[in-house]
Amino acid sequence: MRPKFMLYLAGLSLAACGAAPEGQSAEVVADNGTPAPVSSDAPAPAPKPVEGIRLSGAASAASIAAAEASAAKAGWSDVKVSKAQSFRLVAGEREVATLVTGEATLAPDVPGCFAGVVQGDRVALVPTIGQGDYETTSCGGPVAAGIVSPGEPVGIGVVFTSYSPNAESREPIAFTWDAATNRFAIDAAQSKKASLAGAQSIADMRRAIQ
Repeated sequence: MRPKFMLYLAGLSLAACGAAPEGQSAEVVADNGTPAPVSSDAPAPAPKPVEGIRLSGAASAASIAAAEASAAKAGWSDVKVSKAQSFRLVAGEREVATLVTGEATLAPDVPGCFAGVVQGDRVALVPTIGQGDYETTSCGGPVAAGIVSPGEPVGIGVVFTSYSPNAESREPIAFTWDAATNRFAIDAAQSKKASLAGAQSIADMRRAIQ
C-alpha cells in the first residue's frame, strides 16, 4: 500500500506546481509567467481615424487652381476662390487636404458663395448662399473659416456675408468632411443651430453647436 500512496502524493505535488496562481486562469499564463500570445485568428485592430485636424497656412496655388477648374466643369462662371479664407488642412505636421471658399455665378444671373475641399485629385465643392436653403439671399463672400469639431467626421464652419432685399447679415454654415472619402456636405441641423444663436464668427459657431 505504501508505494501506491507515495505515487498518489507525488501526483498531487506535480499538479500543485503546474497550477495557475489563485484567481488567474491557467490558459493565459505561460511557463515563464508572461501572457500567452493572442490567437492569430483574432481580428486586427481597426485603423485609427484621422484626428486633430486643424487649419495651417494659406491654400496653395495648385489647390486653388484645382478648385476653379472643378467649378468651371460644373458650369459655374466668374469663379473667385478667396485666398484670405482658404487654408491647408493638416493632421499633426502632415497636410491632408485644402479647404477652399469663394464666390461664383452658380447659374445664369445667380451669384452665390461656395465652400469645398481639395484632396489630391478629388475636389468637392458645395454651393451655399444663393442656392437651396439660402436661395433668397445673395453672396457677399466668405469672411471666416475654421474647424468647429476636429473629430470624425470633421466639422468645418464658414461664415459668409449675405444680402437680402432689406439687409446685410452674416450667415454661419456648418459642414461635415469625411477625410477617408472626401465627402463634404452642409450640416443643416448644426447650421440652423448656429444661425439661431446669432453666430457671427467661428468661435461663436463652436459655442453654439457644442
